[in-house]
Amino acid sequence: MNRFFLNSNLLWLVCCAGLLVAMVKPAHAQPTAEQKPLRVALTGKFPPFNYYNKQGELAGFDVDVANAIGKRIGRDIEFVATEWDGILAGLLGGKFDTIIGSMAITPVRAMQVNFSKPYYHSGAQLFVHRDNPAQVYSINECDGLKVAAVLGETYQQYLDQNYPSIEVVTLKSSVEIFELLQQQRVTGFVTDRLVGSWQIKQADRPFVPVGGMLYSEDIGIPVRKDDTKLLEQINTALDQIKSDGTMKKIHQKYFGLSATVSGTGKTSMSDAVIAKKLIKGFAVTIAIAVASLAIGFVLAIPCGVILNKPKGSMVILYWPVRTIVDFLRGTPVLIQLLFAWMGLGLSPFTAAIGTLGINAMAYMAEVIRSGLMSVDQGQVLAAKALAMNRMQTFRYVVWPQAFRVAIPPLMNCVVALTKDTALVAVISVSEVIREAQAIISVTFEPTKYYFIVAVMFFIVTFPLMKFASMLERRIAQRGYSRD
Repeated sequence: MNRFFLNSNLLWLVCCAGLLVAMVKPAHAQPTAEQKPLRVALTGKFPPFNYYNKQGELAGFDVDVANAIGKRIGRDIEFVATEWDGILAGLLGGKFDTIIGSMAITPVRAMQVNFSKPYYHSGAQLFVHRDNPAQVYSINECDGLKVAAVLGETYQQYLDQNYPSIEVVTLKSSVEIFELLQQQRVTGFVTDRLVGSWQIKQADRPFVPVGGMLYSEDIGIPVRKDDTKLLEQINTALDQIKSDGTMKKIHQKYFGLSATVSGTGKTSMSDAVIAKKLIKGFAVTIAIAVASLAIGFVLAIPCGVILNKPKGSMVILYWPVRTIVDFLRGTPVLIQLLFAWMGLGLSPFTAAIGTLGINAMAYMAEVIRSGLMSVDQGQVLAAKALAMNRMQTFRYVVWPQAFRVAIPPLMNCVVALTKDTALVAVISVSEVIREAQAIISVTFEPTKYYFIVAVMFFIVTFPLMKFASMLERRIAQRGYSRD
């Protein structure tokens, strides 16, 4: 009896201990805000401040500063590569915690976010071609001429406000600007003095600075207005980095006389890393295309049926479906992507697949509707004469004929959507276009790598186009195209 009670008590203690562990463990499993990685946004296309190195990893002045800050505040750093023209909106939308990507402190930006203390100072500089055919030696001599700047940077705003007579040409990156200036299609470009000089040297371009510095800038680290604790931690970390000499060492590493950040030659990536990035990016592109097409086709069938002479209960659904389809076909896919990512708060991959999927649905629904319309009404009457119900008529008579007719245009939709995946680069999806842009930002060879990407797309889309043509010929031979 005593042994029984002893065993019972022991079992009771074990159960209580297990219950206590089960209750306590989830509390420890959920990291607090202080334990979570600090999500830091940058473009990865702004060398030497942030770029991809030989190993295909993010590196640069901003990256080193971010890692130093993370070490001081006791948090791991998780970098999020984001396009510059949407980076501030991403911060405000909660996609990341802060931006350590050489963002200048301006009054307009300060109205939306809180900036840290400046972590470095720089300024704007005008660069021109060494041949200088327009004989320009200062920004004041550029009236009526074309001057380039990167879209969304403060240099574009400065030119628009202070030199309205200058025709400002905006592009997505310095590499694209270099190509235009090399062909002398623009007179010059305005960018950061340090960045411009470094990039020109790396790209081995015949560009030179002219005139004095247009203005100076304080570069800070923005956080959301309500994130005051993080701002305080970043400011404290910056003070420590400056006082212990870490900031000076980082600056010397990238801008000192002995700086050797990118090694020798034009490229700072090995061929193996470049190939790996392109293949990985293209795999993401194909995965997004396949998932989107699957969603689009599954949704397009009922939508196409509803849009084609709706009867009975489907009449109620006609106008909602018609409105959605027309809206999706009548608005830019890029706007829809940005709305899904920022407005709805979806993750980049979910926003990409969902947006492209419903767009595929809109276009495929119209194709299926056209296919259903091509089926002669006599076929339906014949099915009724054979005592088939509505579902049997659709499954065995209408759909097989309509689908054969719809196959060629459906294949065109597949090809079009595969190419549209290039748009998802703007919402931080690392597909092949974004990977190519990251490579180009350090190799300065856009023609070469854009051509490689074009060939990769062609290898996939050309067989699809030929397959569609073959199906169209077979359908015509069997007479279905005349149904």
